Amino acid sequence: MIDPAGYERLVAEARTALAAGSGLDEVLARLRRDGFSPVDSIRAVRVLTGASLAEAKETVHVSPAWADVREPTDEFHRQLEDETHRRE
Repeated sequence: MIDPAGYERLVAEARTALAAGSGLDEVLARLRRDGFSPVDSIRAVRVLTGASLAEAKETVHVSPAWADVREPTDEFHRQLEDETHRRE
C-alpha cells in the first residue's frame, strides 16, 4: 500500500485528470504505475466516484489496468470455493 501523503496527492491528481476528461480506466492505469495496489485502487475509486465498496471492487477487477492479475485472482477464488464445497 502507498503511504498516506502519496495516496492523497495521487488521488487529487486523479480527480483533476477525471475532470479534464480522462477515463477511469486511464486513471487507474496511471495510479497503478505510480505504485497503487488493488486495495489502494479500490479506495481511490470509492473516493473519486462515490461508488459502493462492491462497485469499486468490480470496477478495479474488470479494469484493463489490472487485467494481468484478474485471471490468477479468479482462479484462486474458484479454488477456494471448490474447497469450501468439498468440505460441506
